[in-house]
Amino acid sequence: MSKMKFDEFKEAVVSKIREFLPETFANADVRLNVVTKNNDLQLTGLVINAGNSNVAPTIYLESFFDAYEKGEDINEILRKIADTRVTHEFSDNFEVGEITDFERCKGKIVPRLIGKKWNNELLRTRPYKEAADLAITYCIMLGEDDNGTMSVPITNDLMISWGVTVDDLHELAITNMEDITPFEFALMSSVIGHMLLDEFPQDMTEEEKEQALSDFGFMDEAMFVLTNRQKMYGAAALLSKSTMTDIIKKIGKDFFILPSSVHEVLVVPATPDMEALMLKNMVCEVNETQVSPEDRLSDSVYIYTEKGGLQLAK
Repeated sequence: MSKMKFDEFKEAVVSKIREFLPETFANADVRLNVVTKNNDLQLTGLVINAGNSNVAPTIYLESFFDAYEKGEDINEILRKIADTRVTHEFSDNFEVGEITDFERCKGKIVPRLIGKKWNNELLRTRPYKEAADLAITYCIMLGEDDNGTMSVPITNDLMISWGVTVDDLHELAITNMEDITPFEFALMSSVIGHMLLDEFPQDMTEEEKEQALSDFGFMDEAMFVLTNRQKMYGAAALLSKSTMTDIIKKIGKDFFILPSSVHEVLVVPATPDMEALMLKNMVCEVNETQVSPEDRLSDSVYIYTEKGGLQLAK
């Protein structure tokens, strides 16, 4: 039996998904939407609305199709999609005023940092400001739980309906972000080390674990990770002057910024023997081989100085 193409796969999901959902979804409205994500990536979103709420999550099908192409059974994939939908059920109706009423949502506006040159289509519909070769867009954070965060991007139309300007949005977003998305700054060795600790045998002593991390090369104290508590669009921490000033105080010198993804950046103290071109080549290689297209921030390298702020490194 030949494999389905993506269009056939989408049709199969829409026609069969109700069979894998609870009875409450028997008459659910099932539809597909094409959504423009970061870096102008066009993704196919599946929306399943059972009618008991006026909002429903968007489930992107590309990753499920990848699993299908690698040999996973279509019925197993449909079960996973159904489980994802049930897990993300909203129990209450969404109040439209949470978005349309500026006074109700102005305290929830935060910035997001994306690459400017890779987002021509997306930026046609979004208010934004520039920072080096990056674009600062804005969204409304509506809440978060164990399953993640719920946010709504601010479009040009929404901004106009509010009667505010890009400068107004920017000022609010910068003011709000440290409370809504508090930042985390830690040694990369510590971040990776904590990820690895769970993999070590339970009977290992602390000294043995530390030695193992050192043997793996994770005890280097020359690189730091900057993100936010949610680990979502944490690169926006670069926009906080107080955070940048604190970093300079902690490491005692200017620093390079390597855009790991839209969710985090790496901070490297600047030294006389460090070349921006070498760092840029490293960033490009990592983006190409390790970072998913929708998460890429930039191929550039930046430097932050106390006097000049954020600049492209040359």
